[in-house]
Amino acid sequence: MHSTGIALAVLFLIALGLMYRRDCKALRAERGKLFDACLALFDHHRLTQDAAAWPVLVGGYDGYEVHIAPLVDDVTFRKVPSLWLLVTVKRELPMRGAVDLLARAQNTEFYSPADSLPVRVVTPQEWPGQTTIKADRPAAELPLSVLDPHVRRFFGDPRAKEMLVTRHGVRMVYQAQGADRGEYLVLRRAVFRQATLPATLVESLLDQAVQVCADVIRGGVHGQA
Repeated sequence: MHSTGIALAVLFLIALGLMYRRDCKALRAERGKLFDACLALFDHHRLTQDAAAWPVLVGGYDGYEVHIAPLVDDVTFRKVPSLWLLVTVKRELPMRGAVDLLARAQNTEFYSPADSLPVRVVTPQEWPGQTTIKADRPAAELPLSVLDPHVRRFFGDPRAKEMLVTRHGVRMVYQAQGADRGEYLVLRRAVFRQATLPATLVESLLDQAVQVCADVIRGGVHGQA
């Protein structure tokens, strides 16, 4: 009787292991489709995906090197998690330091460098409200006038979260999707159903980041017009 119980327990554990592997494989396949609709946008690309994690794309777009990474933000209690899209366009820019613009800051943005930047810059009145500006130098040394139209356009979208401009390029953070509310409230699981990025969205974010780079380059050493 004792040996029968042990055998049943072993079989149960094996079944659990097989179910776990099956679920992980299915989750990996589902998440692996994230970029399927927008791959044609890139001159070349490479996708990497660790286990059942979200895939990361590195490629070329309009002559720029780009890096696009999804990131799940579930650190804020009682808030439905978000799937953020970190879109980075790499280009050496003629500016010193870094400036970070963050919308609706809650001090839980672990992906943002804002907390490490020592200078708080006053937000221009014409810019969208609830935008926090942090930098590593005074406003006079930042390309704020060049960034003005881009800030108004990007943060005019309520899903826009962050714009980071450094001498190495531009990164934009955008909410690609919110988690399934019912699933999260009941089971506290961040489930993103059928998460596939529309080509129009990815193209728009890339074009905006590329244009920021181009305008800062045209603006000169401090990015001033």
